[in-house]
Amino acid sequence: MARPRALSRVGILAVGGLVTLLVGTFPAPATATTQVTDLGALPGGSSSFAVAINSSGTVVGDSSVGLPNHAARWNPDGTIDDLGVLPTGVDSTANAINDAGVVAGSGSMRDAAHDFHTHAVRWNLDGTIDDLGTLPGDIASEARGINSAGVIVGYSQQPDGVRHAVRWNVDGTIDNLGTLPGQSSSQANAINDAGAIVGYSYGCCPGTRAVRWTPDGTIVTLGIGSASSTSIATAITNDGAVAGYETTDTTRVARWDASGVITLPNPLPGDVTSWASDITASGVMVGRSFTSGSPAHAARWDADGTVSGLAPLADGKDANAYSVNDNGQAAGYATTADGHIHAVRWSTGAS
Repeated sequence: MARPRALSRVGILAVGGLVTLLVGTFPAPATATTQVTDLGALPGGSSSFAVAINSSGTVVGDSSVGLPNHAARWNPDGTIDDLGVLPTGVDSTANAINDAGVVAGSGSMRDAAHDFHTHAVRWNLDGTIDDLGTLPGDIASEARGINSAGVIVGYSQQPDGVRHAVRWNVDGTIDNLGTLPGQSSSQANAINDAGAIVGYSYGCCPGTRAVRWTPDGTIVTLGIGSASSTSIATAITNDGAVAGYETTDTTRVARWDASGVITLPNPLPGDVTSWASDITASGVMVGRSFTSGSPAHAARWDADGTVSGLAPLADGKDANAYSVNDNGQAAGYATTADGHIHAVRWSTGAS
């Protein structure tokens, strides 16, 4: 990967409520030497989004198929599959895939009153789709992450909009993971193979906080930069390292190590805002770096904080990386020369 010119960076050291701000210089990024592949859209569609990639390079997300969007899978050989919708649904999206190829996401479904709601779903290896349901009394849900055992996490939503993080177990049961004390809502975004879950808790004091649920369901707040900061955790490795972002005056990529120390790497030079969507076993993160009103850049942060851009499509502008595997492949979206949004896969070398 190409290493660009110098960029100063600042960081803070913290455990629990402490933060580590790293101060120093590192090479400032030009676009990394990456190969970007336009994955295209389903027949009849003009736009697509990639959200997750597994170790084999299989990518999932969604694609337009006329008016609605359908969950889609892009295979390593370049073919694309329509994953379909629930029997009473019209659209769907895939948010996660494990290395076995089981996919989790959401799909619309029609209730007895003929109203549409979103429900968490699982696409099995035989191509069937399962409605994972909601907590009792809730009307909507979404699956956000899945581990190697097939345990799925996300949220379930009440009629008044209050959400609770949930875990769907392999046996079909659903667990309410709850919130931080004094808060009303939460969402789980990812789960590792040990069963540790990350996401965020929000609603009243002290504001939105990145959290980790231990396998037994205990909720722990992740460290923040200051009492006025808000934070969200988006991904977790099997060793317990966490990716996400923190907001004080602006939003910055955040990396928490397994002991709770938070590091705040810089965005790309010239950008102000950044966030990370995924992290590899070696600590490489991918996400987005941008300044309001300007094109966004897909970005990669190495374990030492070095940041580099991932190539956009030819003559395109915006790009966003959502997921990365340990082989250096990343997935996300980029705009095409004619202004459409397409799912893309980047090959960047080992991560």
